[in-house]
Amino acid sequence: MQFSHISAEQGQWIASACSSADPSTVVAQIPVGYERYVRILHPALDEDDQLVSWGTVAKSRNHIITAADLFETVAGLDAQGDPVEEDAWVDTDLPLDQLPEEQWQSLIHTLTADAEPTQKYIAGLWAGYAFIEGGDRIQIEQEPDPQLSDEENQTAYQTALAEAQKPAFGPEIVNAAPLELGGGYRNYHLFEADAEFLARPLWAQTVDGAQRQRPALAFSADKSWMLSTEPYDDCTILGGSAALIEAVLKNPDLEVIEVGQFTRIGHSNEGL
Repeated sequence: MQFSHISAEQGQWIASACSSADPSTVVAQIPVGYERYVRILHPALDEDDQLVSWGTVAKSRNHIITAADLFETVAGLDAQGDPVEEDAWVDTDLPLDQLPEEQWQSLIHTLTADAEPTQKYIAGLWAGYAFIEGGDRIQIEQEPDPQLSDEENQTAYQTALAEAQKPAFGPEIVNAAPLELGGGYRNYHLFEADAEFLARPLWAQTVDGAQRQRPALAFSADKSWMLSTEPYDDCTILGGSAALIEAVLKNPDLEVIEVGQFTRIGHSNEGL
C-alpha cells in the first residue's frame, strides 16, 4: 500500500464545479455531468452495536424511503435522535458518519474492479481530525503507578502526553493549504493512492492506535467517478458512469438509493 501527499490544486476542479450549487443538492458535493448518481446509506447501530439498515427501520414504520430522505425522517426522529413520532424507531443511534470498514472495502472493490492495475486515485482526508496536527486537542488518561512518587508519576504523564500530541504528519502536510470546499469545516488534505490503500487506508499509527478513517472524498485520477462523505452526514454520495452506478446498485453489501443531480437531500425528492 502506498500514498503520497499532493497539492490541493488537484482538487480545485471540484470546488470550481460545486461552488454555485444549492448546498442541499447532490451537485453541491459531486460535480454536475456524471451519467448517474447514488446515495450509499450509512447503517446505524442498535443497542447491541449491531448494524441496522435504513430498510429495516423503514419497514418497522411502514415508511417508503425516497431519494431525499434523511435517516431522521425514516426513523421518526429529530436531528438529535429524539423521537418526534409515536411509532419512532428508538432502538438505534443515528447512522454512522462513515461507511463501516467492510462496506467501504466492498464499495472500493466495485469502483476499481475494471481499472488498469496502474490506475491512481485521489483520496481526501478531512483536515479536522485531531491526530493530523496533534497538539492540545489530544488528551490522555494514565493511571498513576503506585510504585512511583507523585513527581515521578507527573513526569511519566507529561512524557506520555507529549508523545500522544505529536503530529501524525510532517510540516509539509500540516502546513500545506488544504482543499477548501466551503462551509468552514469542509477542508481536506489530498493524497494520491493506489487501489489497495484506498480500500484499506492506514494514515498513521498513533498512541490511539491505527488511524484508518475512510476518505471524505475520493476520485479516480481520470475523474471517471467521484464520491463524497460530508462530515457527520448519513450517506456517501457517488457519481459515475451508468455502468459503474449499476454495479454499485447491485452490490449486495451496500444499501443504495439512486438520486438525481438536483435532488435536494432532506427537502424533497424533486430532481430524481
